[in-house]
Amino acid sequence: MTETKAVSWLPRRPAEIHQPAQTYQRHIHLLYSPTLACNLSCRYCYLGEQTSTAQIKQDAGRAVDTLAYALNKLEQAQVLAFNVSLHGGEVTVMPPPVLAQMFSLISNYYLQHFDALNALGHKKNAPHIKTNLFKFASHYDLFCQHKVSVSASIDLPLSLHAKYRTTRHGKDWSERTIENLRLLAAYPHAKKISATISQEHLQDIPAFINDIWYIHRELGFDMNQFNLMFAFASELNQQDQGSLVLEPASSAAQLALYEALHAEFTGTELEDGLKRHWFDEFKPSYCTNSYNCGERFYLLQSDGSVYSCVRGQGIAEFCYGNIYTDSVETILANGARQIAAIHQQFGMDQDCASCGSLPLCNTGCPVVKYQSKQAKSYTCDLQKQIYAANPLSYPLAEPEKQQTYLHSYLRGMHPALALTTEPPQPPDKVQLPNDLYQDKNTLHALIAQDPVLQQLYSANNFYLELNEELLPLSSQLLKARRELYIIAEGDRCVIHLPRALFAVACDEPVRNTLYLQLLRDTPVEYGDEQRTKQAHLFSWQLYADCLLPSDKMGPEFVMADLAPLLAMHRHLFMPRVLNNLFVTTQYLRDYHYQKQKNNAFYHIQAINLPFQNAEFYYL
Repeated sequence: MTETKAVSWLPRRPAEIHQPAQTYQRHIHLLYSPTLACNLSCRYCYLGEQTSTAQIKQDAGRAVDTLAYALNKLEQAQVLAFNVSLHGGEVTVMPPPVLAQMFSLISNYYLQHFDALNALGHKKNAPHIKTNLFKFASHYDLFCQHKVSVSASIDLPLSLHAKYRTTRHGKDWSERTIENLRLLAAYPHAKKISATISQEHLQDIPAFINDIWYIHRELGFDMNQFNLMFAFASELNQQDQGSLVLEPASSAAQLALYEALHAEFTGTELEDGLKRHWFDEFKPSYCTNSYNCGERFYLLQSDGSVYSCVRGQGIAEFCYGNIYTDSVETILANGARQIAAIHQQFGMDQDCASCGSLPLCNTGCPVVKYQSKQAKSYTCDLQKQIYAANPLSYPLAEPEKQQTYLHSYLRGMHPALALTTEPPQPPDKVQLPNDLYQDKNTLHALIAQDPVLQQLYSANNFYLELNEELLPLSSQLLKARRELYIIAEGDRCVIHLPRALFAVACDEPVRNTLYLQLLRDTPVEYGDEQRTKQAHLFSWQLYADCLLPSDKMGPEFVMADLAPLLAMHRHLFMPRVLNNLFVTTQYLRDYHYQKQKNNAFYHIQAINLPFQNAEFYYL
């Protein structure tokens, strides 16, 4: 260990010691569609007639139970949903009591998993909903009560909102739309607007721009919080709309809009939104650019069906199973397998094979590929324009790296094609095997599979007592953060451990020992690999039956007083230089090294000492 931070000694109370944190094997983005029913009839809706045939009463009766069941089942499978968003159909057709229960369920889920979510960098604390705003006014107080994050869907120009986003009876409700947009502007919690665009929406780009300004300046909604989406060909939409289906925007029209928006809004108060949010769907951070979106993104329906996303609902090829009848593991595995199969079905476009942006877009959305019967992203030219305008954020891969990524991508996503392509020349340094990064081969998974490793790495076995404070020691490989201590000569410094630990991996506990190693953060090079490591000061062992009964932890624990040992070696400690004490048993130490010999995945990840440790300055 080479990192050094400021001293941070925050000892926990003994009552908190036996509360291990839940660990998760997978982290997923979960959309929840409580109903496919919708109160509008949008001309370009890719859900087709599903929005008119859904049974609202039936969906309302099961919506809360299904979500609760799914979240609980994910928890049991050690899968954390880091984002739970409500989508439709139209969610607001659900009765207010059902909405309130779903909002509470999601909020409580975020609170219960605050630590795990925060550790992953996710700041979720309130439900999020995608809505067409038709019933926004009637649900306003309910949304405020639950601090719901709102994503409102409209058409631009607004004249087409009146034409193509009509009620089920074909009525224009544009005046109500304006009222609800004004109300949304005053809404005190997170909010944004999105617009889905077809070729016809781009026939009058000046009107499109004018309505952005109108919503921003006249209605008071901050249009920095706005994003664009482009409609795509959909078989379900074609079946529902027939000859009325809207034509998707061409690449030329997409680029024309991009250039017009930049010309109009660069240098204005909306430039930040233009650069940061408006074209998010076409950037590498969005699901449509995932290597395999089936590994992370899922949509759950109230009947328990799990689909890829809102785009894949109702399409058999994008149904991964049912949460009521299939295991979580099966559903997740089906997702990754079926998405890969879709990519393979449409092959690899030669333009993509030679493109330096392949690592950014990974050839695009598989659902759109399936609908368009093409291997290439339907927004390819637009994405390239975005990358070119932001070369530091989205750099093109150099030819050698592009070829390396291409071959890796083909091996993972198109294995049959990989056999027909020449692999890149091997790099100067050795490449680690791909299966090192499989979930089953991670250090956490290896520990979970091995009862002895569970004891070796446990944070409930060794406790350092410093001046009456009991501090549980953890493995340096598993710690989320370092804690540095100060030990002064004369301080009480005692190690407590369970007596039963000497029987782990040892048939004769009387032969086992408490094993201590002390290192100092003065780097030295040694060994065949000539690694730079902390200097070893001493190793010390005391046989199990020589340890004293613990005077702090009860009859099941024993203890060793370290204060005299540290005092005896006081000449080895240096001012302002950290010392690193590792604690284990002799047989656990031997098991660790034997495991390294037997398992390469373990060896690579546990190349540094894995034992419980305490870093300290000695005064």
